[in-house]
Amino acid sequence: MNTAIKIYQFLKKCFKRFAPRRVSLLVEQYKIGIKYVISGGTAAVVDLGLLFLLTEIAGIWYLLSAVMAFICSLVIAFLLHKFWTFRESSLHRIKKQFIFFTSIALLNLGLNTLLLYVAVDVLNIWYMAAQFVIMGALAFMNFVINKTVTFRRENKDGNNILIATGIYPPDIGGPATYTKILSEELPKLGWEVKVVTYSDGDIKTLKHKNIKTNDAAVFQISRKQHIFLRYFQYFWQVLKLLNWANIVYAQGPVSEGLPTYWACKLRGRKYVLKIVGDYAWEQMQVSRKQENQKTEKQGFISLDEFQNKKFDARTERKRRIEKLVARNADKVIVPSQYLKKIVKGWGVPENKINVIYNAVEFKSIPPVLKPANERWLVSVGRLVPWKGMDALIDIMPSLVRSEPALKLIIIGEGPEQEQLKIKSEKLKIEGQIRMLGRLEHEQTLAYIKAADVLVLNTGYEGLSHLLLEALHLGVPVVTTNVGGNPEVIQNGINGLLVEYNNQTQLKEAILRLLNSQELARKFVLAGRQDLTKFSQKKMIADAIAVIN
Repeated sequence: MNTAIKIYQFLKKCFKRFAPRRVSLLVEQYKIGIKYVISGGTAAVVDLGLLFLLTEIAGIWYLLSAVMAFICSLVIAFLLHKFWTFRESSLHRIKKQFIFFTSIALLNLGLNTLLLYVAVDVLNIWYMAAQFVIMGALAFMNFVINKTVTFRRENKDGNNILIATGIYPPDIGGPATYTKILSEELPKLGWEVKVVTYSDGDIKTLKHKNIKTNDAAVFQISRKQHIFLRYFQYFWQVLKLLNWANIVYAQGPVSEGLPTYWACKLRGRKYVLKIVGDYAWEQMQVSRKQENQKTEKQGFISLDEFQNKKFDARTERKRRIEKLVARNADKVIVPSQYLKKIVKGWGVPENKINVIYNAVEFKSIPPVLKPANERWLVSVGRLVPWKGMDALIDIMPSLVRSEPALKLIIIGEGPEQEQLKIKSEKLKIEGQIRMLGRLEHEQTLAYIKAADVLVLNTGYEGLSHLLLEALHLGVPVVTTNVGGNPEVIQNGINGLLVEYNNQTQLKEAILRLLNSQELARKFVLAGRQDLTKFSQKKMIADAIAVIN
């Protein structure tokens, strides 16, 4: 090891003394690569030297000598790379690092043999030329792996949190809102935040690009590519940021959770996982609706029913992924007692599961201008089967007969969009329905504030940001008695609860609020009083207590 260091120092002095300044600067710039070559060369000299000494001088059988020389050179290469080339001086990971380093070396041996066979016997390339190219390629691959994974230094200074999420503004949805709040509020408490997310941006546009907001650096991975490429890029981005991060906080168990699990597993790191729903169940609902399979409850299977049934291979594979990522998390955060019960059923120990209620940023939002002769029924959410938008369209003809001025305002986008438009045209009520698509968050809040009633006919909800926002904005609510909804809305006290997709109950509850300003006012006052346990300050304090 000392010999390699002395060689490097001698070359460095020579370059500083005799080489032009530009060359010296290049040497300084690429010193890690130069050190890597010197370390590898030193290990190779040791390997060959020991092979000769053990065989010719000590008289040991040449194959045994080769194994002994290889082991010694491997140890020397490992120590040189760790403590000198990459200057990674920690000792607590040295055993794992050596095992990983050795595994890569053995993998190289197999790859070298395979590639050499293909080059010589299949492609008819001269074996020496082939070996030269293969050695160069493997050396470069090893350098990248050792630099980014094996000997990547851990930085434990400061409070650095990496948030891995599937959606982030301008995307709409609970995880996007939650992550945005954390990225804005944690820096005020001394944290540095970096976010990895998927984006609808073009692959070329997003390449090598990250967005620096006032509060956080946001690294975007394009959704517009094959799922394996998408997941690999996400994994690689998380892996690169693990050296910086003290804490890794994934916002879901599949699209963001699985790549995060791989990266943390590879580096021996822990992660915290937030679960706001069952991804396997959601995807099963979409596929069932697309295939137009008519089963119980018009194709709808509740989340509780889903937990105890077996489905197709694709759904079961997604379920296994969820459970794998959840069980391996250091801690799990859920936004409701209902979801705690679900996740506990996945095999996650109860002492790992922490209930932290969602909160919203309670801003003063002016409503959009609503025509004086109109009344608005507003619903917000992704246009997916379990959000129940089709049932709202079904009851609109009857509602309009009772309230001719009523308009249904639907905010959101998704796979159901075209079907909903077709349904409204068939019912000849397209004039009473306005589908606004995806809006910015503040625009959405402005429409909610202008609503006469907010309706959320959902078959599942972990704990809805939308309901909290409606309570804060002073809008009476009709929603379903499923998931975490009853933990926010108490029937007859601060809103009305109905059965999912029960059109009779939906219609009666909506008309009840439209026809009674006194009842609506009572619910609004009670709702605002109930918001204390959903404060943003409490949510952030509770989250820090769990993740820190």
